[in-house]
Amino acid sequence: MDDIKPFTVDIPKEKLDLLKKKLDLTSFPDEILPEPNDWSQGPPLSTMRRLIEHWRDGYDWKTEESKLNRFPQFITPIDIDDFGCLNVHFLHINKGVKDALPLVMIHGWPGTFYEFTKILPLLMEHKDGDPVFEVIVPSLIGYGFSDSAKKPGFTCVKQAEMCHKLMLKLGFDQYAAQGGDWGMVIAHIMGNVYYPNHLKAMHINNSDVYESPSLLQNPLYWFQNQFRGPYTSAEKAGIERTQKFLQEGFGYNLMHKHRPQTIGYSIHDSPSGLLAWILDKLHDWTDDYPWTDDEILTWVSIFWFSTGGPTASIRLYYESARLPQEDKIKNSAWSQCPMGISHFPQDINVSPVVWARPMGNFVFERVHQAGGHFAAWENPQVLATDLKDMFKKGGPVHGAVKGSNI
Repeated sequence: MDDIKPFTVDIPKEKLDLLKKKLDLTSFPDEILPEPNDWSQGPPLSTMRRLIEHWRDGYDWKTEESKLNRFPQFITPIDIDDFGCLNVHFLHINKGVKDALPLVMIHGWPGTFYEFTKILPLLMEHKDGDPVFEVIVPSLIGYGFSDSAKKPGFTCVKQAEMCHKLMLKLGFDQYAAQGGDWGMVIAHIMGNVYYPNHLKAMHINNSDVYESPSLLQNPLYWFQNQFRGPYTSAEKAGIERTQKFLQEGFGYNLMHKHRPQTIGYSIHDSPSGLLAWILDKLHDWTDDYPWTDDEILTWVSIFWFSTGGPTASIRLYYESARLPQEDKIKNSAWSQCPMGISHFPQDINVSPVVWARPMGNFVFERVHQAGGHFAAWENPQVLATDLKDMFKKGGPVHGAVKGSNI
């Protein structure tokens, strides 16, 4: 269509110069730690000093920008009910490949489209019997190079509407979805709203269920949980990690949910504030992933240079915590859409597999021995294999999307 335009990331020099000035003016707090390089109170001072100095003097955004521009990118207006047309930035991989399966991959916070750049080349590869994917990676509204909403009420349900309308606009009347974090929530909503006519199957890499099934609300899954036998040592460790996250690592969520503007002043005005806010999650939510300084700074720089500014991204928590009742049902209802899930032991929610089953119609479940919250980045080969196994010939959703190679 005429209003789908190619997009190139090209941050102007004045924005780069302003960032450098702000980095020059960085002042650091002191710290009182039980031992050097301890993360129990947040990113250590030594780590922050190193990254700020590298961001200011060594990191080359233009080099990283050119790497991003190797991926075909586009921007197009999407008409969202009650919000008008908002420009949506997206990656489009394997565009027009014959018999390919249309797959929309949806990020969360603190992710962006960048989170999927490691897995995309793997999804383009295929052996005999593997599905061929045509992958669309939108920047959520308020993230990356998409517009931000200019009035209250843009919830996770509205993000689901955006993703669906983008797929329709690209010519995909039927498609599949994949996501983690907010992407998991959004995909689940799409399963309740757009299945079976459009969304045919989905895969998620974490769940939003933090408690065991209830006898009154989910008797079938309660019986499955009761009579499955004792929890394994890995499941016990997962429950312990999940409870620790809820008790010690959930503060960011409460801040986003209740006072996004308060933290917004810091992450919008201070590059060190933004870095610390996101770095804390990159460290705590991964499985000893060996982050390079350039990876961290590219991840954070996309938020810094985002169209709506970094505060726009966290408003999704505030708005989604105030869903109208009819939208709460879309978010919480059991989904009939065929679902797959991949479990990683260092995610933020590592509850037993059976606990997630009240979310919907799971036809594919796989538990991994390593990995964390950002599966497409940390374990792209593993997640790509799971997707291929779920959608390939002989897999549980073979033939779900008409006209594709599966």
